[in-house]
Amino acid sequence: MKNVLLLLFLFCFQSAFSQKYKGDSWATVKTVGSGTLTVMYYEQPGLIDEEGGKVKGACVDILTDFVAFVQKKYDKKITVSYAGKEPVFTDFLKIAQETKDILGVTNVTITEDRKKILKFTPPFLSNPVVLLTHKDAPNVVSLSEIGTKLDGYSAEIIGGSTHAKHISKIKKEYMPSLSITYGANGPEILKKISTNPKLFTILDFTEFVDATRKNLPVKRQNVSFGDAEELAFVMSKQSDWDEVWKEFLTADYRRSVRYRKIIADNLGATFLSILK
Repeated sequence: MKNVLLLLFLFCFQSAFSQKYKGDSWATVKTVGSGTLTVMYYEQPGLIDEEGGKVKGACVDILTDFVAFVQKKYDKKITVSYAGKEPVFTDFLKIAQETKDILGVTNVTITEDRKKILKFTPPFLSNPVVLLTHKDAPNVVSLSEIGTKLDGYSAEIIGGSTHAKHISKIKKEYMPSLSITYGANGPEILKKISTNPKLFTILDFTEFVDATRKNLPVKRQNVSFGDAEELAFVMSKQSDWDEVWKEFLTADYRRSVRYRKIIADNLGATFLSILK
């Protein structure tokens, strides 16, 4: 009986979001001449979030440019529908994976494992990974110091994020007794750090930008996790929208004056200065 109820719940859950998120394929748009690109998003201030009932951010501006590109090159009219936001990152990825004609928009890192279950657009942003603590925490200048400088601290990262590999390395090599918990999203974790000086996290640099704008009492520690991660939009394996995204989201576009203005306007001059 329990198994039947579980299956019923999963069916209802999938049916609910399949009805909420329904869009057109690129093939349909090409054939009919117009159509809807349905967007499901996970809020990341500076990239995509809602204010006063309006969705804004760098990703929104890039999508606007994408629509203009399709109109100019193919003479096809795309209407972008921001159908809804998902507050839990793992749910966001699952819905993107299982819903055919939608685009998942947020700061998703391209990984080989994710490529097995999702399609990606070309990267729209290179984004460093950062270690964040309360502002009163000791300064840490290398990972080798973390076991002593942050002794007695616990960590929380976003569930389902690529940051799991970094926190696992820290625990294995420097802090064997580290207690690790998993949160739904970055803003919730940063709020916890604001009131818990003995908590640290690993997040995207874009999350740190948002924290500084909100004047949260957190600071970036001067440690390196290697090369910046490449962020992209995601689709199910059944989607055909990746074809036209490959044409639009090129290295030349990311070098353009227009793109750099989008980044500066939404993420600030500091972020613009770290772009390669």
